[in-house]
Amino acid sequence: MWLDHGEERRRIPIAAVEGARATGRHGRSVEVALWGTNGLPGPVFVVEGRDAAAAARFVEVINRARPRTGPPRGGAALVDVLPPGTPEAVRRRKRRTRAEVLTVLVVYLGGIAGLALAGDMFRVIMWATGIGPLALGILLVGIGAAAARRRWALRKRGVAVVARFSHGGGQKRYFRYTDLQGGDHEILADYAAPKIGGDPDRIEVVYDPEEPGKAVCTLTGRTLAWRTAGIALFGGPILLLGLVMTVGQVVSLLF
Repeated sequence: MWLDHGEERRRIPIAAVEGARATGRHGRSVEVALWGTNGLPGPVFVVEGRDAAAAARFVEVINRARPRTGPPRGGAALVDVLPPGTPEAVRRRKRRTRAEVLTVLVVYLGGIAGLALAGDMFRVIMWATGIGPLALGILLVGIGAAAARRRWALRKRGVAVVARFSHGGGQKRYFRYTDLQGGDHEILADYAAPKIGGDPDRIEVVYDPEEPGKAVCTLTGRTLAWRTAGIALFGGPILLLGLVMTVGQVVSLLF
């Protein structure tokens, strides 16, 4: 088991663990206690979490595998402290992000340089300022498209369940739902999610049976229609304007 704590990374073997228990708000974190020495308690580490069901499973696995007697020198003696590491998935994501940013920067600066060499300052200004509406349009349309794709996928294979209010207030209300395997999960409710039977503490959500922690709130057809229209009427023209100010300038210069 690996734990990152501040600037240190610890490898804790199961032989060093005396026990584990759920802790924190709604039992979403896990407290791992190591064996002590001379009748004194050992060190305790807390693994922060956001899913009570996952925390409960983690506790169950640790307590089932832990030894019933501690090592002579205590659990702390078995812990290896290593420099903090970064998971491979995080490193790949960071490399991909850097590559995407570099590509956008090269295209942007290359466009300015190419149009400047062509001697058309009007197109240079259009290209340089057009990146703003282009980025905003891509963001708006991209977020809407991603949400629609996720909702469409769950419409085909998702499971609808009732979620009950957990905590929060205003537009940040968190609800909890239970999947068919008995796992508990939490979702930030969509402010437009209709209440079941008029009860503000009950809404319907649809979760992915392959990843029960991923879910969306059920929305009315009218709400989905208004949101789609808003993205099309607001995000679409902004994206089109950005394309005209950037890509359009290069195309018109070449042809």
